[in-house]
Amino acid sequence: MRRRSSHTFFIILLILTLHRTPADAATVVADGDAAISQDAASGTWTLRAGGAALTLAIDHARDFEVVSLTSPAGQKWAGGGVPDSSVHLGTRTVPFGNRAAGFALDNATVTTSGSTLQLNAAYTLPAANLTVTRHYAIVAGSPSFETWTSYAASATALSDLNVLELTLPAGTVHWLTGLQGDTAGDADATAADTAFTLQQQSLSIGKPLTLGAAHRASEQTVPWFSIDGSASTSPGSGGAIDEFYAALMWSGAWTATFDRTASGLILSIGLPTMTTTMQRATDGPHVVFGIASGGLADATAALRSYILNGIRAGRPVNPLVTYNTWFAYGTEIDEESMRAEMARVAALGAELFVVDAGWYANTGVAGPYDFDAGLGSWTADPARFPNGLEALSRYAHDLGMRFGLWVEPERVSLALVGGDGPQASWLATTGGSYGSDHAAQICLASAAARAWLLDRLTTLIDEVQPDYVKWDNNMLINCDRSGHGHGQTDGNFAHTTGLYDLLDALRARYPDLLIENVSGGGNRLDIGMLRYSDAGWMDDRTAPSSHVRHNLEGLSAVFPPAYLLSFVTDHSDGGEPLHDAPDLSLYFRSRMSGALGLCFRSDGFQEGDERAMAREIAIYKEMRATIGVASAALLTPQAETGDPPPWDALQERASDGDQIVITAFQSDNGVPRFTVSPSGLDADVTYQVQSVDSGVLGAASGAELMNSGIEIVQSPNSAAHILLITRQ
Repeated sequence: MRRRSSHTFFIILLILTLHRTPADAATVVADGDAAISQDAASGTWTLRAGGAALTLAIDHARDFEVVSLTSPAGQKWAGGGVPDSSVHLGTRTVPFGNRAAGFALDNATVTTSGSTLQLNAAYTLPAANLTVTRHYAIVAGSPSFETWTSYAASATALSDLNVLELTLPAGTVHWLTGLQGDTAGDADATAADTAFTLQQQSLSIGKPLTLGAAHRASEQTVPWFSIDGSASTSPGSGGAIDEFYAALMWSGAWTATFDRTASGLILSIGLPTMTTTMQRATDGPHVVFGIASGGLADATAALRSYILNGIRAGRPVNPLVTYNTWFAYGTEIDEESMRAEMARVAALGAELFVVDAGWYANTGVAGPYDFDAGLGSWTADPARFPNGLEALSRYAHDLGMRFGLWVEPERVSLALVGGDGPQASWLATTGGSYGSDHAAQICLASAAARAWLLDRLTTLIDEVQPDYVKWDNNMLINCDRSGHGHGQTDGNFAHTTGLYDLLDALRARYPDLLIENVSGGGNRLDIGMLRYSDAGWMDDRTAPSSHVRHNLEGLSAVFPPAYLLSFVTDHSDGGEPLHDAPDLSLYFRSRMSGALGLCFRSDGFQEGDERAMAREIAIYKEMRATIGVASAALLTPQAETGDPPPWDALQERASDGDQIVITAFQSDNGVPRFTVSPSGLDADVTYQVQSVDSGVLGAASGAELMNSGIEIVQSPNSAAHILLITRQ
């Protein structure tokens, strides 16, 4: 993850040291509704954004603490004499900024970069030869606070890096299951969906809840949750309901505990049991937390706003109609077949053509989907691509498409280790084992390994000139091998930190390069990856359509829906063939709430098939202007393959509120009518309601639409319906 320490990555427009601040309260820096102010008399600093406020005690004469955390409705959520993090020195745990523990305030500074405002509180702990800085970042428009701790030390051993500790009012906790090992072939079309399922629980006193992951961020649980608040009693709040939310920006192992006590809900987020020896300045994981007025959908919208304007610094998420070769061709690809497929899918409306695994030599040894042999050669197979991959890139551009290429930098075939390839000493092991008899992980803790990989990546990109790189990772073990710059228990931390260093360098060199985040399906789905990547392939299991909708409806509670990529495949054995399709609209529209992907052999289609596909792609492009800037709200129970609700519906609302897209799907023919009620409309504004199939249905006020809803009637043509609701 890009380090946000001011001396490295921030252009410092303003630095205000503590002893230079005025004696009275003053705003130090502001941008829109985001501001950082200091009250020197009380020794406090306050960050305000999106109506929420976080006040911290940062002063030589008192301990660091969270004085208050209040919502836009004025409801107090945390505060009262305790810090929001701790430092673990071996077996000793010390509260951050505690003077009795030996902490001394060095300085407080404010920095800005673009629209991001940042407060930094630097403390020293002389007995441990340690400087610890707590950072807080905000942007206008989102009631969110990004925080993390950076450590500068010399050979200091730190344990179990903590990210955030707060005591919050007790409320129902919402979270989202991770991929949970769900991959293509693990389940058939009748299996129940377990990946990316929304969960909730009201905790009892003495019965804690623990979430986390052992290797990669979203293996077991997506690193995000929200907590329901109660109605505000603050004057002028109108009794608004609050929703607390938090999302960890970390792609490796993590843990979060919720301990319900008589005083509330004690939250602790950090890394699992580990010890690391700091040899250089290092950032711990980042977390974004905040409070929105309203329910889960409002928290989702607030987080999306911070993702786009804070984490991505205004870099848009533009979902492209993306063709990928994998399920259709496997490794059986060559220049001739790819050029032919490019021409056909460009005519359908595809905008990006991605050549997946298998473009290098020695693939397909164990079958058409064996891409491990030859992995790590970084050279196109001259027998199948005699003109190189650059020729395909140029041809895609000639057709009006962008060109993408699959890579898996973190893994290598053991047959290619040594010589000009990666060195054996760079390979990760656990208990002396690579975890495979034919391939191994490259431990990114090694600076030499990272430099070698960056050289191979940049050489490939400079030669091929792709617009898009699909970054895959099908193996991750927690390395305990000596000589890599980490110890027995912090290999995961060191590898994840090295990954961010590598992605930082790649993003700096190619600022316009689009990157796809695909980690064995959805194992690295955390909001921090949105700093580097522009699309996230949710799940290798990209059929049946009900499963894809299940994933989209769950993950869009956390991520901008435009980031979430899935593929229309020719799922003939699962009852979803694309030739003479029983319901082609259903198959395409089930994937249109996110980034629409295509993965099929188009040479067997007839004119009627192609015409129908081109129409659906054109509908998607009409919706995309909204989807690209939208946050999502689930209007029904989540779609499911095994026991689906009669109808499932998802709303996507543009950030300016001018247009809403509702996708609704019928699963039970015995329920021919369904009333869907949009949310978040302006009560006194008139909206036009349009069906993409039937045209304009009429106009009504926002109040009428939210209170009475819109009735959708079963169609003889498709179980998939799309409504466009536009402000007049």
